Amino acid sequence: MNKSRFEAFSDGVFAIAITLLVLAFALPQPHLGTNRELATALFAMWPELIAYALSFGVIGIMWQNHHALFRLVERIDRPTIVWNLLLLAGTAFIPFATRTLGEYPAMHASAFLYGLVLTETATCYNLMLNHLIRVGAFDERVSEATLAATVRAYRVGWAVYAAATLLALVLPVASFAAYVAIAVYYLIPRGVDADI
Repeated sequence: MNKSRFEAFSDGVFAIAITLLVLAFALPQPHLGTNRELATALFAMWPELIAYALSFGVIGIMWQNHHALFRLVERIDRPTIVWNLLLLAGTAFIPFATRTLGEYPAMHASAFLYGLVLTETATCYNLMLNHLIRVGAFDERVSEATLAATVRAYRVGWAVYAAATLLALVLPVASFAAYVAIAVYYLIPRGVDADI
């Protein structure tokens, strides 16, 4: 497949997913009569705002990682397309999981669903990276050390997402904190991301 088409399609899905996050917000109903009532109702939406900010960061980081990875890949084969489509399927589901988490922030099921979606995307990233390394799809100038650092960074993300997902079954607020922690972790460039 043409690499530029592959990247453009992926960028489009990331852009749509990050845009759809705002649909988690809905004006309070029924129509409120005073400014104070409206302000109170808007303030009560703070869990949705936190979930939105987290997911905006998560999708933004995923897009950045995707860009960093594929700028160093020379060729796209069919298995890469399949892993990427599975990754994008999970990404497109993040807005729904975000809305659920924002509306029910302290419930086990909402925190578990959110973690399940992020674990799926991390799994796809890891499997796609392993495939790209195995078939030698990277530019020959990419060092083994850079690839090893990338593998480590992706595995850390997967492990924390998986652990946070299981933690959601017991302590949903603690799992939310772990989701935030992994987003902060990825703000520091590692592996292929460090070379941008």
